Amino acid sequence: MPDKNILNQADIEEELRMASLEERNVDFRGKVLASLSLQEKIIERGLNLETVVILGPLYLEGAIIKGDLNLNEAIVRGPLYLGQAILKGNLNLEGARINGVVNLVGAKIDGDLNCRGLNISGFLSLAKTEIKKDINLQDIKINDAYHAGLIIKGDIYLRDAKILGNLDLEDSLAEGSLDMLGAFIGGKVNLKSVKINENIILKTTKIKNELILEDAQYKEIIK
Repeated sequence: MPDKNILNQADIEEELRMASLEERNVDFRGKVLASLSLQEKIIERGLNLETVVILGPLYLEGAIIKGDLNLNEAIVRGPLYLGQAILKGNLNLEGARINGVVNLVGAKIDGDLNCRGLNISGFLSLAKTEIKKDINLQDIKINDAYHAGLIIKGDIYLRDAKILGNLDLEDSLAEGSLDMLGAFIGGKVNLKSVKINENIILKTTKIKNELILEDAQYKEIIK
């Protein structure tokens, strides 16, 4: 028998329908979902997933969310895919735990990206993203992951990302590399007390303001 406390696809569709009718945010706060797939969907307001537990993957590729996407303190027991998504508000992942990669490749975010205290198994990809405000990656942990004998390195990818605000990685840890090849940052880059187990790649990176490396730990900087 299915667990009545775990929302299924029919429950999810009903909440999407009601939120649209009532002209409010889609709200799954504190719920348990087997998985969530909203690929290519248009959400007319925000999507609240604060403190949710998702027992599988979260697929939001190509979705258009016309408000904030809130995943603060969420637990996702699979990967999070947000590639090519368009977000008209902020993306909040503060204190979230993702048991898989977090891939935002090519996403466009009109607000801030707040990942303070985020814990990931696998890589974090912000490659080719466009973020109009600040990125807060303070105190995050990007761990190597092991699947069927393969190692997925705990890298942070910012290749060709376009960030109009500041990038803050203070006190963060990545078991792989920090790859900022070709990235543009309109503000400052704060790497104070960061711990990168491999290399920091700054080839063709454009930083409009200062680069702070105080007490940073890494193998080498590749320029």
